[in-house]
Amino acid sequence: MTSADGHAPPFLTRVQVENYRSIASCDVRLGPLTVLAGPNAAGKSNFLDVIRFVRDALNSSPGQALESRGGLQEVLHRDASGQHADRFRIRLEARVPETKRPAFDAVYVLEVGVHPEGDPRPVLRREEFLINGLSQGHQFIPEMAQDSQIAWRDDILLPKYARENAEAWALHARLRAMRFYELLTPVLRAVDDTPGSMPGASTTGRPLGEQGEHLARVLAVLAERYLWIKETFDGYLATMIDNAAGLDGVEVPEADLAYVVGRFVGEGGRVAKVDRRSLSEGTLRLAGVLTALFQPNVLVGELPLIGIEEPEISLHPPMLGALYDALVAASRNTQVMVTTQSADLLDNAAADPAHLLVVRDDGSGTQIGPIDEAGRQLLADGVLSLPELLRSGEMRPARTTGGAGEGE
Repeated sequence: MTSADGHAPPFLTRVQVENYRSIASCDVRLGPLTVLAGPNAAGKSNFLDVIRFVRDALNSSPGQALESRGGLQEVLHRDASGQHADRFRIRLEARVPETKRPAFDAVYVLEVGVHPEGDPRPVLRREEFLINGLSQGHQFIPEMAQDSQIAWRDDILLPKYARENAEAWALHARLRAMRFYELLTPVLRAVDDTPGSMPGASTTGRPLGEQGEHLARVLAVLAERYLWIKETFDGYLATMIDNAAGLDGVEVPEADLAYVVGRFVGEGGRVAKVDRRSLSEGTLRLAGVLTALFQPNVLVGELPLIGIEEPEISLHPPMLGALYDALVAASRNTQVMVTTQSADLLDNAAADPAHLLVVRDDGSGTQIGPIDEAGRQLLADGVLSLPELLRSGEMRPARTTGGAGEGE
């Protein structure tokens, strides 16, 4: 289902955070496309990691999700004096679309911190789940224990509740299906020798791995079953990479492996194949970004949110404006979030100030919000364009109220 403007309604509509890494507090609304824009080390990746943490905790446990991030102390926010907070809280508001049940609004709250009684292991401090504003079962709210002893825990209750509640199952499945991409050129270039699709498998195949695994196999599925999307993919590639005609995934069934091959226009207009080892970093990274955005699992609605770290890396600045078109097009099928510090990415007529969340850290911690009033006025008066506003350093976030509390 798409909205009146042709975009898929966003899955996550609001994110509230307290005490997560460099973010002391933020409260932001999200649309079908969200561009987290700001200078290096401002905290853009930390915001994306807030959402990824929820995904990882649901796939394992909060403790395991923290272990992969260096432990609780590496995640807890530190104030100006260096003092750690004792917990962090994440509150997500989501819109789960109609499938076999009516669409509904959901709120999921996860609070993790130090053990109140001194145990060194991190514990779940709170977990709440609401459907259309009403609290649901299987929640952990310490204040409700009253005089009884609180059994502090690490395991999450939402997966257990999902076994008996259809709405909990739908939210749980979509939160776990979110994908976050930090693409690595060696992974994109490598031969994929993991087992291919089995007979009778889904027509979508496996999704693109979060570092770029399975690029060749995903491209092969696009060419075989979604040719019109593969042609769109090749069109974007040809627009942004000099002399490129496309990139293909070649599968070798007898060896159960796959690899990528480039197609480039040479002298006399002849198209020649280019070995994966000779493909540039920019070509491979762009192919990874476009594949993440247009992979079959996105087209059929299996991936509700795609996050990509700095999609502009290794691309020539004059070509970046066209990449914004691809982000807008992909947001018609899934919610898209990207981080960027590139003003050139915004040099496109489709770049809308409403898409942007500005991320800045002026020494007191990460601030995140829409473009502030002064910046909006500069845009409205035609003094600066959107890329000029970012490039000049005058793009600042409006102050947002609230944290990860109960919300409005």
